[in-house]
Amino acid sequence: MIGVIIALWFYIGFVFGRLSCAAGQPVPVTNSPIIEPELFAKAVDHAKTLAVTTDPQYKQHQKQHQQLLEQLRSGSVEALYTVAQSLNQRNVGEDRITSVQLWHALADGADHVASAVALGFSYAEVDKELALKYFVQASNGDDEGPHQASLYNAGRLLLELNDAASSLAYIRACATVEKNYPAYETPAQTKTCKEAYELLSNQIMMKTTPGIEDAIEMFLYASIDDVPQENTKEFTKWSKAMEFLQTYASLMQEEDGTADDASKKAKAFMTYLLSAQEQLLSLQKSSKSLSELQNYLLEIILGRIQVLVTASTATGESEL
Repeated sequence: MIGVIIALWFYIGFVFGRLSCAAGQPVPVTNSPIIEPELFAKAVDHAKTLAVTTDPQYKQHQKQHQQLLEQLRSGSVEALYTVAQSLNQRNVGEDRITSVQLWHALADGADHVASAVALGFSYAEVDKELALKYFVQASNGDDEGPHQASLYNAGRLLLELNDAASSLAYIRACATVEKNYPAYETPAQTKTCKEAYELLSNQIMMKTTPGIEDAIEMFLYASIDDVPQENTKEFTKWSKAMEFLQTYASLMQEEDGTADDASKKAKAFMTYLLSAQEQLLSLQKSSKSLSELQNYLLEIILGRIQVLVTASTATGESEL
């Protein structure tokens, strides 16, 4: 469905963002990673090489280097991450492999946000599903708030993997970080995400005709204002309509028995389809806050339901 719009998406690119969280504070880590002895030895050996001079005028540098070594030997996650970054920047094959191994130990063993971000970028061009895994992990941020740039990067990869609904969800989350987590938001990233969300919404309407299942999956993420919200009349109408359609779909999977059973089944088809149609028409008429994309998706869903109603009337059964 969305292959035709991916090319229009590429120019935006990935967003790097801040690798620390609120107000430049280091990411808190509660778990200690398990580092294989050989890998840890490589990290220590590289850290020792970072002392580039013994000149007295660089005493501050020497002090910082000594602190890094002490933190590294004590198992500091941030020190290990610093060494991994340095190894990766050397752009030497073996060093880059070691840096990725360290990031894996930190991301997998300590839920270290910056390491998960680094892995997301490392795999972005070679293994998109693995890159997505780490951007999603990083997007959760710490216990206080999300990592905004990773929300966007996850959304971008989801689109490339043909999951428009999840892409809308993550990019919307990125665009609205400022509402719930203002300390974790940067204006430039928010602007990028809002533009991306608008672009994706417009391209879905202009370049695609989603099927009913895709339209249903996208609907709740198709408003940047999170409409309809839970515990509202509009959300209740949507939920009831989905329950009716789910029951209809379940009935379709059942095998027909006698002719009498088939007749009862056909009547049930019509009942559930018309009930879903009624709820969605009411939602369409009563809510002025639906987005343009949501109205577009509703038209698709209602159009498909009408086709099913017509088919059920003519033949006694039809499929979503």
